Amino acid sequence: MNLKPLDDRIVVKPNEAEKTTASGL
Repeated sequence: MNLKPLDDRIVVKPNEAEKTTASGL
């Protein structure tokens, strides 16, 4: 179950960065 939180964090990190880029454009 240690991989779940880790994976979630990695998936949320890039996802947020992409959202910010789209907003900036």
